[in-house]
Amino acid sequence: MIIGLSAKQINMIHDLQLHKYGGLSGVKEPGYLELLAEKPFTEYFGEEQYPGLFYKAAVYFEGIAAAHAFNDGNKRTSVVVTYTFLQLNGYELEADWMELFETAISVAQKKMSLGNLSQWLEKNSKRI
Repeated sequence: MIIGLSAKQINMIHDLQLHKYGGLSGVKEPGYLELLAEKPFTEYFGEEQYPGLFYKAAVYFEGIAAAHAFNDGNKRTSVVVTYTFLQLNGYELEADWMELFETAISVAQKKMSLGNLSQWLEKNSKRI
């Protein structure tokens, strides 16, 4: 069973990033974090829309970085949320910080598809 993150947990991760690195707090759209927290587990007619751990992780990553969920710190938050989600489910994201930074920029600029991001996350993660 895959463990998801709640809207409250996502917001707490964002707040911790702002506390550590600075930035403007706040969510751009009320209710968006609740939708984001549920989106990786969306089913239509009993079929998962985002099957597998890494596809779900990619949905979290893209949902923050590309959708600019917060007023500030979206790329940082997307990386830490994804890292936390993978760890909760027994995987460690092993990409170095420069590669993570470049990936976050690509995702934020919508230059990387959800499928490619999912593959990148799987390639750069190991079971713990």
